[in-house]
Amino acid sequence: MQRRWGMIFVLVTVGSALAIDVVPAPVPLNVAKKPSGKDASKPKELQPSARLTSFNNWITALAFSLDDKILAVGVKDGVQLIDVETKEIRQELPLKAGQIRALGYSPDGKVLVAGGYQRCLVWKVDSGEVVQELKGHRAYVTGAAFSPDGQRIATGCEDENIRIWTLNQPAPLVLKGKGYPVTGVAWSPDGSLVAASAGDETRSTKPGLVIIWDSMTGAEKYAFEGPQNGHSRAATGIAFSTDGKFVASSSLDEHVNIYDLAANKPLGFYGGHSRPTNAVLFHPDQETAISISGGRAVGKNELNVWEFESGDELATAEAHQGRVSALALSHDGRIVATGGYDKTVALWNVGFLAIGLPTAREKAENIGSTTTKATGTTGKPLDSPADALLALAVADVADEPKAMRAGIIGLDTSHVVAFTKTLNAENPNPAAAGCRVVAAYPKGSPDIVDSVIRVPGYTEDLKKLGVEIVDSIEELAQRVDVVFLESNDGRPHFEQLIPVLKAGKPCFIDKPIAGSLADAVAIFETSRKYNVPVFSSSSLRFGKNTLAVRAGSLGRVTRCVTTSPAKLEATHPDLFWYGIHGVESLFTVMGTGCESVMRGKTADGNIEVVGQWSGDRIGVFQEGKGYSGSATGEKGESTVGSYDGYDPLVFEIVKFFRTGRTPVSELETLEIYAFMEAADESKRQGGAKVTLESVLSKAREQARQKIAELK
Repeated sequence: MQRRWGMIFVLVTVGSALAIDVVPAPVPLNVAKKPSGKDASKPKELQPSARLTSFNNWITALAFSLDDKILAVGVKDGVQLIDVETKEIRQELPLKAGQIRALGYSPDGKVLVAGGYQRCLVWKVDSGEVVQELKGHRAYVTGAAFSPDGQRIATGCEDENIRIWTLNQPAPLVLKGKGYPVTGVAWSPDGSLVAASAGDETRSTKPGLVIIWDSMTGAEKYAFEGPQNGHSRAATGIAFSTDGKFVASSSLDEHVNIYDLAANKPLGFYGGHSRPTNAVLFHPDQETAISISGGRAVGKNELNVWEFESGDELATAEAHQGRVSALALSHDGRIVATGGYDKTVALWNVGFLAIGLPTAREKAENIGSTTTKATGTTGKPLDSPADALLALAVADVADEPKAMRAGIIGLDTSHVVAFTKTLNAENPNPAAAGCRVVAAYPKGSPDIVDSVIRVPGYTEDLKKLGVEIVDSIEELAQRVDVVFLESNDGRPHFEQLIPVLKAGKPCFIDKPIAGSLADAVAIFETSRKYNVPVFSSSSLRFGKNTLAVRAGSLGRVTRCVTTSPAKLEATHPDLFWYGIHGVESLFTVMGTGCESVMRGKTADGNIEVVGQWSGDRIGVFQEGKGYSGSATGEKGESTVGSYDGYDPLVFEIVKFFRTGRTPVSELETLEIYAFMEAADESKRQGGAKVTLESVLSKAREQARQKIAELK
């Protein structure tokens, strides 16, 4: 992508007119309304997917939970935790400190820090218990962020100081803000740097400031100040790019500046807003920035999405009826949340940016990867309540992982033998070490022949591997720490899962997750009810080539075709039984964003389902004899969809059991099953186009009724 910030005399669009201006460094990026990198010929006009209006005051801070299921909303004197799917308030956390202007989740998602006037509290999210108060702020706390390893918190304050708190030490490292109120803080992705934006909005003649320190020593590394090197007015927000190479800052001067840290210089500014810019974030696609504006005058309360190297606009929205004052991006890069002075929160679907990117859970897998002991940055043991919570972020990579007793429900699939051989091996792979199958409940399904004939043989195989056979799921749940739900029949999964959830045992649910889309929805809702994590996946998701494409080896994927056997079982929707393998590969490559499907047949009479994804992308599943596929993207083509054995899936399951972080999001799993359900509906309608939302809406209503019947 060619950079475009080399000119001093530039054309800038102002409304419908053109104005020639002479600008100081940094020079403007191109702000013409003609994007070059994505798929639209002009900026998308975004519409909110939801708008929440139940708030009684300004929205001044937002943050997504690790799994993107909860949105924390900072309002006056407290924080409201909103369920992103149902849009309902799940929890309220009081903080009598005026407007809450800073929010940040810990990397493990278990702790939330929030700042208001002279107060900054750290909460345990599940109970709402305050585990620590960060004392000493003498004005509004305007920024709060956990370090990537979860061991430190950086706070910025209008008292002109930045504080770095190590949670097993009583006093913070204090960094001076050079005489300006601090307006935001951010950590570099590796935690080595902490950055702050600063400026005084009451002094319009004073410039803005961006300053970056070594987070361990407090030594100043970079400083960008004043019109020739930064902002002409107060800087209002700060962000690092996901690779740590760039920093962006927003400002009252209506610009968003981009800084190249390797070159130690500003590269240019984005001038697409015509009101003060109030916050900016980098998208994990490493191409895109997202910014908000508003204030000073009526209107132009905007959300803009743009390429940060070219300045080309990809999408815009008049987002709120008042100043847009808060901005957050889901960890998987698919949802933007904005909050405003109009007392509303809006959610925006930006899935068109996230093609091929990992889900929120996948992004979380590297947490704590540089730490091998549950200690703080000084190497001292963690023993305070907050430290113990934060240590969970790195406990999964301890030198000697805690032993886990695993149980299996259902012995009618070859998976149970393969998984147990891997886990119970005399010298297991380190990725599987410490998790051993100790008990199994064998019962299968009496009306499926394959289940009836397989159970006796697989039961004997597991006995030979040292597994005890028990008489009930309830007994199994009491004997183990984690559970594999392996019943080949998806219909009883919801019922079989209930005693596991009630016992608080994390559970992997083998394919199909359920016998209907409604049951799949009910499983996730009930998992949330009991606060016990679950996930489901085919082993085909973890093929090496498939994962490489998902990680971006082809750039943005425009078309993918996958093939797998699709043996049918009369008791299940057609693709649930075996076609799930190829469909899982398809979604691994394409990601979420499928809008509709049409089902037909290939030239040789096999099943073919064509899916339409957002951004004019096409994903196709075809029935075939083996596992294969091909993907086409911006950087070429690649084979995908191969079967690389069970072990990659087993290793992911063990990691999930240790961390509670699922490698596949609920959103993606439900979209996979909606794709297959919509394919059946299309078949019933003679090949007509069927939207995924239509089958999901029906399934959600059926799931609500099913959950209501639970005792």
